Amino acid sequence: MKKVLLFTLLISMLTLCSGLSSYGDSPDFVMDTIDPYLELISPNGGESWYIGDTIAIQWNAVDTNLGPDGIELWYSLNGGVDYVSIAEAIANSGSYAWELPASQSLRGKVQIQASDTFGNSALVSSLSLFSISYAPPAIPEGLTVDISNGVDALLNWEEVTQSIPPYNNPIIPDGYIILYNESPYEDDEHFYYFLGRSYTTQYTHYDVAEFRDQMFYKVSAYKNYTREDIQALEALLQESKTQRIPWIEAKAILRGGKQ
Repeated sequence: MKKVLLFTLLISMLTLCSGLSSYGDSPDFVMDTIDPYLELISPNGGESWYIGDTIAIQWNAVDTNLGPDGIELWYSLNGGVDYVSIAEAIANSGSYAWELPASQSLRGKVQIQASDTFGNSALVSSLSLFSISYAPPAIPEGLTVDISNGVDALLNWEEVTQSIPPYNNPIIPDGYIILYNESPYEDDEHFYYFLGRSYTTQYTHYDVAEFRDQMFYKVSAYKNYTREDIQALEALLQESKTQRIPWIEAKAILRGGKQ
């Protein structure tokens, strides 16, 4: 009887061991510790846009395990000091239509992050700054110059009522800036100088016909949207009283009013 019991126990143990020794292979598991490749194509600095535009943020993100909603976008108006969310958890489509914020800035940046399913991520910002501003008034048309009195040049032009094409929004300029150039062969605005400002559609360049054989003019309408814009223009007017200011330098002064 003991031999029968011992044999039965032995058979049971062998059967158990046989069951324990059988197994199945699990799927391969590969740990990903590499950040996604991420490139911000646009905006990457130097762009000039207008409030009300919708522009395309474009990027290139590549990763084997990039999630279906692994992209996040932000923007900054102070050069990257602070960022505001544009979109969270969006697909890696390579492009996103962004309606620009209703704030002027010369120090805009975009930031993008790509994350994979293992928690690896890459963060990229615009290489340099871009600008956002209101669409400016259109260029005045119909400029004429009257020097019939032989002393002064009386400038007249048509009133501006819309912003630049293709926006063509109704607008009332705050005034007009007058530029002059003494050479007929230098039509580029870089060769023009700041002359003055007018609140109406005419301007008198006193005594110029008496001392100059020829003079060439341009007129630009302007619109101030902030206190800083006004202060920048006043600074330009004051500086122009003591020195002749090239238009390219005058524009740099005026840009100082847009943060």
